[in-house]
Amino acid sequence: MKHYIYHILTIFLFVGCEEVVDIDLPTSEPKLVIDALIGFSENNGDPLTVGQIKLTLTAPFLQEELPPAENASVEIIDEETGQSFSILESEPGVFRTGFPDLEFNRDYTLVVNYSGETFTATQQLNRSPIIDDVEQGDGFLFDEEEETEVMIRFTDIPDERNYYLFSFGFDNFLVVEDEFFEDSDITFSYFYEDVEPGDLLAITLFGIDKNFATYANLALAQSGEDGGGPFAVPPATVRGNIVNTTNPNDFPFGYFALSEFDTKLLTVE
Repeated sequence: MKHYIYHILTIFLFVGCEEVVDIDLPTSEPKLVIDALIGFSENNGDPLTVGQIKLTLTAPFLQEELPPAENASVEIIDEETGQSFSILESEPGVFRTGFPDLEFNRDYTLVVNYSGETFTATQQLNRSPIIDDVEQGDGFLFDEEEETEVMIRFTDIPDERNYYLFSFGFDNFLVVEDEFFEDSDITFSYFYEDVEPGDLLAITLFGIDKNFATYANLALAQSGEDGGGPFAVPPATVRGNIVNTTNPNDFPFGYFALSEFDTKLLTVE
């Protein structure tokens, strides 16, 4: 009897493996995703503006790659002067050149025209402190053999509530609010995994506002650890600051941010 039951189960499993099962997955119309982070640095008296505006479309469930949104035009308007700057497309859906020289306390409007609709967002440049120092430590959290400690020191911008975004490379990010170290200098440790002696680490500090801090925290939580950061996969329930002026109900995903930044490099010993 036991042998008979085993035989029946074997046949059932074999047939089950051979049969093609069609599963109806939820689908929806692709939505535009606008990921726009532009950074400004004093760069020791030689001001530098760099960044990227990336246009993609949401993809069906289980499709990892997001298709680019092609045949779009992108510009940034300096609201004080009225001057418009056309941002040039470097590769399909990616715009990297033509940014204006950013100034503080001035409104800049991102304008994206795509598929007959216009998408806009207006932001000011957010200040960032410099990174005072980065150095390699000898501490670890869980595994002494696999982890490398890097200690970062910076001084909070005084007399205001501040929010910062740290990029540690390898798609690792951290959002920081100065609630518990306002107007002070702070040193904290970040632990890298699987880096080797001779590897070059780049630690970047961005100044951001409260709204972007909230967006980034939610996006990082939804994308998961090592999920590509706040500009990875469009979060399912996180709405950014970009509006569709042609059809307000069809809002895009993504965010437009202007951030002063500072970068320090460290070679792993």
